[in-house]
Amino acid sequence: MLEVQPSSVYKVGGPSTAAAEGPSFPLLAPGLPIPLVVIEDLSTRLGNLEYGHGQLVQKVIQVSDAEVAAGVSIGEIGPRVFAIEGQIQVMASQMVHAADRWEQVGTQALQADVQQRDTKIQQLQTIVTEMGSRESILMRCILGLEKRISALEKRPPGPQ
Repeated sequence: MLEVQPSSVYKVGGPSTAAAEGPSFPLLAPGLPIPLVVIEDLSTRLGNLEYGHGQLVQKVIQVSDAEVAAGVSIGEIGPRVFAIEGQIQVMASQMVHAADRWEQVGTQALQADVQQRDTKIQQLQTIVTEMGSRESILMRCILGLEKRISALEKRPPGPQ
């Protein structure tokens, strides 16, 4: 019997892989010789199936490799994201602390300003009180001078 070697390059979608109507090969009676054309056709179809299977296996391996790479990337990214989230929380806490401190410093500065204003007001009140006291003294002096002037005017002219 003649044995046909399959070719090393197979064409997918060629006439040997096209769908045929009816049975794919005629039913042969047992003991009848199989025509060489049928053997070649079956051999080509088998080769095409093996080639397609190999291509499919390669694609599955590529997809698996890509999934593993994506899984590794995700596995590496996860801790980094966690670390960054931690840094963000620390920064947010620091910002809150800084805002509180700013408010505290602002309140202390405001309190110092209020205290300085109150001190100025007290000083001015003291000055006003002193001026009032001096005014009172001046008024008494003026009244005393007016009495003396009045008394001098009532005296008769001449040497005394």
